[in-house]
Amino acid sequence: MPDTRPKRYHHGNLRQAVIDTALLLAEESGDERISLREVARRIGVSSGAPFRHFADHTALMTAIAEEATVRLRLMVDRDLHRAPPSAIERLRTMGHSFLAWALQHPTSFRLVSARRLYDFNASPSLQAHFQAVRDRTVALVKQAQLEGDLQDNVAAERLALMLRSAVYGMARMHVDGQLAQWGVGPRAARRQLQATLDALVDGFRHQGPRKTGPATHPPE
Repeated sequence: MPDTRPKRYHHGNLRQAVIDTALLLAEESGDERISLREVARRIGVSSGAPFRHFADHTALMTAIAEEATVRLRLMVDRDLHRAPPSAIERLRTMGHSFLAWALQHPTSFRLVSARRLYDFNASPSLQAHFQAVRDRTVALVKQAQLEGDLQDNVAAERLALMLRSAVYGMARMHVDGQLAQWGVGPRAARRQLQATLDALVDGFRHQGPRKTGPATHPPE
């Protein structure tokens, strides 16, 4: 007699399947409130199966934010590995990498930007990532000031925040569909935003003679 009982779910990694499907649903609907039950239906498992890995919607969104930030950091690390050695060019590369990531993965960017959706303070991974980005940005600004490429009449922490805010704001304008109002079409978005970032970085360049001194190595 054939076995007519429902087949058990044998996916190799249900946790990853839930994350991937949740991102797909968010991309399709544009809605940040993703239903775990709808995720389960899409995957083809019982409505309670995702709860074996995620206690609630916040836990799922925290996992999505963690994965997105890891992928962003890997992209930045890859691009910095190919970047010129000067600190100001490495700063420029970091900004370009962030813009490229946001344009390539707008749904991930949108979800990570919505801090209310996930528990940042409960995630050591997210805290470590954002602290690493801050520390690297400030260190590169300080190094560029020492190399005579950036103005040194502004505190490095403040200048780093200004640059970070500008890059984030440009990415946000793209994701929110505001660039068209400024004459920037979708096909030209990446090129135009990177050129805008370049103009901003160059605007903060030190105007006097470039400082000379012993060779220094850019921070990793």
